Amino acid sequence: MKQFMRLSLLIATLMILAACATAYLTPTKRLTAKEDAIDLEAAVPKQFGSWTLETGGVPFVPSEDTKELIARIYDQTLNRTYVNSAGERIMLSIAYGGSQTRQLRAHRQEVCYTAQGFQISQLEQANLLIGSANIRGTRMVARQGDVRVEPVTYWFTMGDTVVQSYVDRQIAQLKYAMSGVIPDGYLYRVSSLSSEPAQAYAKQAAFSTELLSQVDPRLAQRLLGGASKR
Repeated sequence: MKQFMRLSLLIATLMILAACATAYLTPTKRLTAKEDAIDLEAAVPKQFGSWTLETGGVPFVPSEDTKELIARIYDQTLNRTYVNSAGERIMLSIAYGGSQTRQLRAHRQEVCYTAQGFQISQLEQANLLIGSANIRGTRMVARQGDVRVEPVTYWFTMGDTVVQSYVDRQIAQLKYAMSGVIPDGYLYRVSSLSSEPAQAYAKQAAFSTELLSQVDPRLAQRLLGGASKR
C-alpha cells in the first residue's frame, strides 16, 4: 500500500512539474511589444548610390493562394525593383512577421517558387558576406522554361538571430520560449534575371551591402541579426 502511495505521489509530482514546464515554455508576450514598429516602406530608401526605384520592373508575383499564406505569416511586406546607372536590375523583397510561432513560421523560398511553377536548381546553403556581417543564407536558381532564369539569395531572422536550418529555428524559438517571448522575424530576399548565377550572386551581395548601409539602422540591425555584432 505504501509503495502504491509513493508511486501515485511520484506520478502526481511529475504531472505537476510537466504542467508547470509547459506553462513556462509557452510564450505569452511578443518581442515586438518592447520595440517601436519599423515601417518598411519608410525605412528602406527608394534611391541610394547609383540605384533608383523602377516602377516598371519584373517582380516575382505570387499566386492568390500564396498571397493568402503570406498575409497569414507576415504583418508587412515590401516588394521593389531597383535599377542602377548601368541598367542592371535587382528585385528586393522584405517581409516582417510579428509572431514567428510554430504555426506562423516564415516559409522557405524554394517551396514558394516551386508553387508558382518554377523549377529550382543549384539550391545551396551559403555564407554570405554582407558588409562586415557573415550571414548564413540560401541561394538557388529559379527557372520558368527558357523565359525566366532568376538566381535568388535569401535569409531569415528570428528575433536577433539569423536562422538557416530547421534546427536553427528550433533553437532560436526555444531560447525565446524560455523567456516567455514570441519572437518576430524577417525574410530578406534579392534576385535578378540572369543566366550567370555567380555574377548575379556577387551583384546581389554588393547591392545588399550598399542597401543595408542606407536603411533605417534599426532595420539593418534586425535584418543582419547577431551577425552584425561580429
